Amino acid sequence: MITPVMTLAPEAVRSAPAGTSVWEKALIEFVREASAAGKTVVISTEVKTLTPEEVARGLSLSRSTVSRRIADGTIKSVKIGNRHHVPYPEFRRLWEDQMTRLVDASIDDIEAELFRDE
Repeated sequence: MITPVMTLAPEAVRSAPAGTSVWEKALIEFVREASAAGKTVVISTEVKTLTPEEVARGLSLSRSTVSRRIADGTIKSVKIGNRHHVPYPEFRRLWEDQMTRLVDASIDDIEAELFRDE
């Protein structure tokens, strides 16, 4: 027997106003249908993970750089089978660190461009 599953993307949940969103209505309907069929509903969460290739693309790094950083512990990962996966919160931390360094390195040029005397 196949167990029905409902998956909600974090982006859809975060961006929708509480109480009226499409995902909330769909979830309620899913629970009602399962209950009517005498099924137990289990709600769980999973941390979204990214492959090293996806992390490399998202950070504009090479795949080998990401692999080296995973190996030396700079990038936290989990092993699923024999492959490393990077939890989304870790990717987000890396992205924010990279953006902060970029802004810090560019701030003088940005200020000069914005506030130069004309």
